[in-house]
Amino acid sequence: MKQIAAFIFILFLFVSCAPQKEVIQPPKETSVLPPSIPEKKPESPPGPKKFQKILACEEKTEDLYNKSGIEVLPFIRLSFYDMDNDGRQELIAGSKDGTLRLYKRASSGQSRKWEPVDGYFDGIRVGAFSSPAIGDIDGDNRPDVAVGTGGFSSESGRVLVFRNAGSVLQPRWEKADMQVIDVGDDATPALADVNGDGKPDLIIGNSTGSLYLYKNTSREGRISFTKDPDYFKGVDVGMYAMPVAVSGGKRVVIIAGNSMGKLYLLERQNGKAGWERSTLKIECASFAAPAFMQDRGDPVPDLIVSDGSGQIHYYKNTKADFRTWDELKTFFAGRIMPGAVCTPAITEISGRSCLVTGNINGELKLYEFHPQSEVLPWIERPDFFRGIKLSSFSRGTVTTWQKRLLLITGQQDGYIRAFLNTGSEDRPVWKEQKDFLKGVPKTLHASPTVFDLDGDGQWELIVGDVDGYVSAYRPEGKQGGTPAWQKIERVFAAVKANRYAAPALVRDSERIYLFVGQQDGSVLAYSATNPGLGLPLFSRDDTLNNIQVSNHSSPSVFLKDGIIEMSVGDYNGNLRHFACRKDVKEVP
Repeated sequence: MKQIAAFIFILFLFVSCAPQKEVIQPPKETSVLPPSIPEKKPESPPGPKKFQKILACEEKTEDLYNKSGIEVLPFIRLSFYDMDNDGRQELIAGSKDGTLRLYKRASSGQSRKWEPVDGYFDGIRVGAFSSPAIGDIDGDNRPDVAVGTGGFSSESGRVLVFRNAGSVLQPRWEKADMQVIDVGDDATPALADVNGDGKPDLIIGNSTGSLYLYKNTSREGRISFTKDPDYFKGVDVGMYAMPVAVSGGKRVVIIAGNSMGKLYLLERQNGKAGWERSTLKIECASFAAPAFMQDRGDPVPDLIVSDGSGQIHYYKNTKADFRTWDELKTFFAGRIMPGAVCTPAITEISGRSCLVTGNINGELKLYEFHPQSEVLPWIERPDFFRGIKLSSFSRGTVTTWQKRLLLITGQQDGYIRAFLNTGSEDRPVWKEQKDFLKGVPKTLHASPTVFDLDGDGQWELIVGDVDGYVSAYRPEGKQGGTPAWQKIERVFAAVKANRYAAPALVRDSERIYLFVGQQDGSVLAYSATNPGLGLPLFSRDDTLNNIQVSNHSSPSVFLKDGIIEMSVGDYNGNLRHFACRKDVKEVP
């Protein structure tokens, strides 16, 4: 069922105008004397200039987390087309947010760099789960855009077509006036000429796993399609069908993915009834969405497959049979992919900088910093957190306790947990310490970190919560090696984020800085004087340049050579990095 939400906004404006009595003024006397010239007063000397210290932040994401240039997008749907007719196809990405993005490709060593073209598809927005297909639908030698809609969009299941009324470099997209195409829910279109008339036809998947054909009947500049109800009769490829198609000669080839991550090859000879279906030896975790890419001069198209988490894979059409696919892993390399709702924490293990990430599925991952790595300076250790199972929306930080590694985690249900490494640092064995955090209350969407607030050499536990508050706890007496935690009052009394507080702290010679991520994707800054020994008292600090990511920002910070290095995760699973240094600006 489609949900249609109606929003009614009513504005009341009251204006009171009281009648005024008329007042008759006596006529002014007219002077015959020349007007006096006012005495010129000496100008006062300018006051002293005012200056303010700020944290000037420069983005360094490309150096650390994303050399590819492609933003991590959940439920990404791809299409490839040579938009500017230079012989090389561009990448067009649809996503959960309903917008379209354009990326141009450039070679970069063993990987490929993709440069975003900001605003290219302004004017095209379809609500949610946009799924693009590009082709010259109306025969005017310019690309048109067909977009499927899905999810919670009021137009879920429809395919809309947009024509470019501008130029290639400065497009102006206008919605085509055509009949409604509606296939139920979650429409995923592809374009291919299936009947050999020179016009690209629409092949559309939907949430039930069905496929539909709409033949292109456009003429004289007017776009139109006619449904063929029998073309895909009896074909089912699984829930949330996502097709891509190519035709040549008398052959039509379709590859369709589904929500289970499977891919099927469908083949049909023109003039023959029925489809041959075979399973490809390619699988994704979920929501496999295929696309073909073929530059000018390429004999056959290659296969690009994206999934629900935003991963993108490239496969060479090795034998030109659409069955034998060899993965080329460097083509879309150059992105750290921790998963949606990414929560980073930078730590040090055995003298090496490490990155711990949590995500929406409760997974924890560890990456070691290797500056000489081929593409990105991170190498994942996939078994480092083996045996740890968390519920959703996890965040983890690694510290030490009694000379052993200690992992402290938060999760959606509010339980903060502690795991002690009883093995080695090369082969960790994590054992949960059930009573280690005794006295720390359950905190919904707990976002824990550790920091030595009072400078005594012992870290305290700092926790952000769903309501935007930050709390601190210190270990008091030890009983058999297990601490008893007491809440520290007042330190974070002035701290309040706009829900889902994610705290991170760092100390320099002058101040202690607290950065708090929040629901809208911005990062709040607080600071306190560095008291040495003793507890600080934080207040709002307006010196931070505006840092904005996608929703649910989650920062992690450390100090290096006087620069505050800040890594920030977001809801989509992107990691961004900013180098913030103290600067002075003149205040007007």
